[in-house]
Amino acid sequence: MKTLLLLLIATLGLFISELSVADTVKIPVGAQTPELQQVARPATGLSKTQVKSQYGEPKQENPAKGKPPISSWEYAEFTVYFENDHVIHSVIKPVLHEEKEIIIKTTDEMSEDDLKLK
Repeated sequence: MKTLLLLLIATLGLFISELSVADTVKIPVGAQTPELQQVARPATGLSKTQVKSQYGEPKQENPAKGKPPISSWEYAEFTVYFENDHVIHSVIKPVLHEEKEIIIKTTDEMSEDDLKLK
């Protein structure tokens, strides 16, 4: 009886896994805003004084947190991260695009035969 129950559960599991197949579209972060790839931003190792002299005053300065102390400055197109007084990374801000409604005009209907295990 236990063997029959286990076989039934395994078969049901296979059936459900066949129904739940979906495609996942993955877009690397760097490819999401190709129009910003040419934005000049601070290089690793620059001091805060050098960043201000090359890029001007930031829109916002976020205070240091943690150990080692990590702070950040926000500019219009990028954010700069500092460890103590030197740049450790700069990140381009994503561009928010308008949402567009997608309407599906045709659908393919599945028959019961399509749902059966083969």
